Amino acid sequence: MPSTMSEKVTLLGKGLYADIPDEITITSIPTVSELEYVSGEDFDATMLDKILPSAIVEDISCKDLLEIDYNWLCRCLRFLNFGPYYTTNAIYCSDCHKTSYGEYIVDLRTINVKALPDGFVNEIKISRDEFLDFEGDVIIKLPTIQDKMNWEKDKAFLNSDGSINKELGRICYMIKSIKGKSNLTPIEVKLLIQQEMSPADYVVLKNEVLNLSDYGLRAGGIAHCPNCGNKEAAFIALTNDKFFRPTLGDLRRWKLDRGKGSDENLSGDKTAAI
Repeated sequence: MPSTMSEKVTLLGKGLYADIPDEITITSIPTVSELEYVSGEDFDATMLDKILPSAIVEDISCKDLLEIDYNWLCRCLRFLNFGPYYTTNAIYCSDCHKTSYGEYIVDLRTINVKALPDGFVNEIKISRDEFLDFEGDVIIKLPTIQDKMNWEKDKAFLNSDGSINKELGRICYMIKSIKGKSNLTPIEVKLLIQQEMSPADYVVLKNEVLNLSDYGLRAGGIAHCPNCGNKEAAFIALTNDKFFRPTLGDLRRWKLDRGKGSDENLSGDKTAAI
């Protein structure tokens, strides 16, 4: 039987949890796991219900993880099991203004992470002074992964075409209080926004929520442009079912790294191989 690998991971949201330790231990996932069969629609549910509970040594409620820590743990688990290389189908270059399509092996370690500032408190204030007409402060929080799963399926946020307005859902699930009113449901928040906030102030709200909660892993990293050779071209690597489906080329590149006597820890920092 293959040996079990493990490594300790410090959460990005350390200090913000009541029942989750700042550092947790993850182990390798089973050789044949549910991730072999999931699609994009059921990836998060499978990860939270089956994969993470079996991969995390500590007994925690995975659905209570902040969204930024859920993505962080997915990255760490991917590194532990399959290494840092990833095959993308598109590389975008700002120098030659070309998008190269094909199969290109890129390095996930080039994806940066924006850490929470020291002393961060998960009650972020958007002052009434930021708005044009709206007379009230808005307090938001970083969402949990369960919040994300909820707003992506909440039919209270249906558009006229039957799709979910995920942008509005995200905002309403993140708001802890508005105009001094707390303990509101996301639906109540939505109604208050629709009834009392002008279109211009809603644009302000959207941008403030986005800017003030912009932490965690970035959406993509950097790679060489296949067209002009620019070393600062970009690729996208979302945390989804494809993230855990490495190609043979990805694994062979990882094998070469390991054979050279150097490796990376799960955060992407270089360490000497043991």
